[in-house]
Amino acid sequence: MGATRIRTGPFENDDALDFLDDLEESDPQERRVKVESALRRVIRATDYIEASTMSEAIAAAVVVAASDDPESVVGERNVPRWLDEEPLDVDERLEEFATKALHRALRSEDNELWEIVADGDAGDRFNTRITHYLDALGD
Repeated sequence: MGATRIRTGPFENDDALDFLDDLEESDPQERRVKVESALRRVIRATDYIEASTMSEAIAAAVVVAASDDPESVVGERNVPRWLDEEPLDVDERLEEFATKALHRALRSEDNELWEIVADGDAGDRFNTRITHYLDALGD
């Protein structure tokens, strides 16, 4: 049996998919509040961040990037359809939150998700994807 390939896409794990489902079931006005909340949980964390919390924040940050630049998610799996029809209204504050959360995702010392993806080439793929979204957000 071959090794299991770790998925590093922003919408490719159960926690991210559950978060996206929650957003889809929410009123469009509520989505921004939920996205900000997921981003703030990571930005304000001063200790170890669980993989589920980080996965939600990454998904939230990529929703922000995709709302601002739909081309940034071309080729990604599981992109929510509502993003095309009802993207978030992205302002500088939301962009800043998304950028800070993605930078936090790249900090390896107290980040369970990083520990999970760091094995083999998954860490490099993860880093490349996060960097792509930082670029899309203008960082």
